[in-house]
Amino acid sequence: MPLRNQWHFAYKDTSMLYSVLTDHILLNEPYRNGAHSTQHEHLVVMFEIDEESGYFYAMDLHQTEQPVVDSLFVFRVSDIEQHSLKEPRRLEICWSEDGYQAFLLINGYPHAVFDFRQFVGYNHTKFPMPELGSIWVHKETTNELVEKWLR
Repeated sequence: MPLRNQWHFAYKDTSMLYSVLTDHILLNEPYRNGAHSTQHEHLVVMFEIDEESGYFYAMDLHQTEQPVVDSLFVFRVSDIEQHSLKEPRRLEICWSEDGYQAFLLINGYPHAVFDFRQFVGYNHTKFPMPELGSIWVHKETTNELVEKWLR
């Protein structure tokens, strides 16, 4: 059962990240859960695990025809050591204080981030490429970015 926390940690200089969803997951079991922005009800992110992989989705509920505006690859189940799949992971979805950045944390590490103001998705592979004609771009998560985000 998901737990709710009021806030998580400092972000950048004075902003905070607000943890809006906390759960425990197994990486090889189907899972789907998401969270609305803390400031903008139409902005939503969702994390999903199927039999093969984990993805983080950005949604804009004002886009009624296709609310999913971007997706980020998080992991492939087959790439994870078999014995490690049985270890529960702590999942958190956090939003920045202004409600425009969403963070997918697994065991406290930001595996995927959406910036709805800049239309940027961050992960380690920049996969998948945004759809042709999309305003979204993907950038690689670097150690410097992680350090900045988790200050």
